Amino acid sequence: METIIQQISMEMAKKICRRVEEGGMSDIDRFATEALELCKESVQEMITQIVEKLNDELRADKAYRKEQGLLLKETERERCLLTEIGLITISRDYYRIKASNEYVYPIDSMLGLAAYERVSANLSARMVGQAAEVSYEKSARTESGGKVSKQTVKNKLMAAGRLEKEMPTEKRTVTELHIFADEDHAHLCNGKNCDVPLITVSEGVKEVCKDRNALIHPVHFSSASRHTGMTWETVAGYIEQAYEENRIDKIYLHGDGASWIKKGLDVLPKSLFVIDGFHLEKRLKSVTAAFSKQNYPFRIRQAFFEKKKEEALSLIKEMLSLSENPKQAKRIRKFLGYVKNNWDGIVQRHTQGVIGSCTEGLISHIYSERLSRNPMGWSEAGLNKMAELRVYTRNGCVVSGELFKRPQEEKERSALSEYANERLRQAVSGYLDWSIFEKEPYCPAVNSATQMLIRSYGCQHSMAG
Repeated sequence: METIIQQISMEMAKKICRRVEEGGMSDIDRFATEALELCKESVQEMITQIVEKLNDELRADKAYRKEQGLLLKETERERCLLTEIGLITISRDYYRIKASNEYVYPIDSMLGLAAYERVSANLSARMVGQAAEVSYEKSARTESGGKVSKQTVKNKLMAAGRLEKEMPTEKRTVTELHIFADEDHAHLCNGKNCDVPLITVSEGVKEVCKDRNALIHPVHFSSASRHTGMTWETVAGYIEQAYEENRIDKIYLHGDGASWIKKGLDVLPKSLFVIDGFHLEKRLKSVTAAFSKQNYPFRIRQAFFEKKKEEALSLIKEMLSLSENPKQAKRIRKFLGYVKNNWDGIVQRHTQGVIGSCTEGLISHIYSERLSRNPMGWSEAGLNKMAELRVYTRNGCVVSGELFKRPQEEKERSALSEYANERLRQAVSGYLDWSIFEKEPYCPAVNSATQMLIRSYGCQHSMAG
């Protein structure tokens, strides 16, 4: 086996040197691309040859096969696997386990290949990670060269394990936390709309530059619209794990007043609801637009600041009595109910000096760019999984191949993996003689373009001295 590796490595080195001799270094970009492809081809061939030898050794090792109860049924069945270095084709034998009467490919288990898998775990991770930013189709084209379909990328995302940021190992000490909650509205392929909630926990805001702030240590949580209660439990668990809870004086919950957001008050200790200023102002401007002369926006805001609930409700009812448009009247009645139901949160926003809310910006940055900004239709399961992926990457996590490996199969292949590793160690460790490259020194042609350029440079250097 060591001879095979040496031969393939030497052949790769010869090809690269030949490219240099032919003037490949005059275009460094082109040379780098060609050298990379040569390396990939050589590694593909090396893997194929190593697997073939390993398969032959297992077939010849009758004592080990008898010990494992492996009965040979068929030789050299081919299997293709698309990896980061390209398509790899291997041949391996088919066996029956005597004790359980199961049929297996021991070589697949030795190599950690899942049954029926045609795309490697690491390539799957690259495609799924890319799909967080672009469409499934673009991800497939970019990462696999178009060798897999957009449906394959979607299937890989759906098959990925739970995408969650790891819990911190050390607790932080803060006096207050700010939680921002809102939802994006995405289109389903059945023509309906679906809300996708987003919850962000942060320690407040800091100034990045003039007129620009950023959240301090933000951590995002996605949720299916039907399971927000479980998500609030997860948020509470994160706060308990990440912070010294006895040092937290207040947890401010920012939102537009939706019932699912207020459920967080029942789960989070020391929490206080604060209405989101953007949504409140949007509603206020909508209902007062038809009464510009009466200066209702200023008068209602003043009532908010002075904590005069009855005065604020009276002004809204006054607008309702003056309204002649049924649609406008309907909006005013909804706003009246909105103010009644969220009065405490409105007062907190206007009187307690709480930092401004950024729920709409978070939705735009984390969700809308991929989920709803461009015309597209999702399945509900696919939408929730993509939201989970977006949150995962925005939390600074990287999609890895480990998410696509099956724990049960990893456990079952441990004995065979140990056998394969021992065989490979015996074949490689201490046996590689890299002096093979010294036996055939590279001698470029005397009159090649590269040699002429080197001699010309040497002459000019001598004259300059």
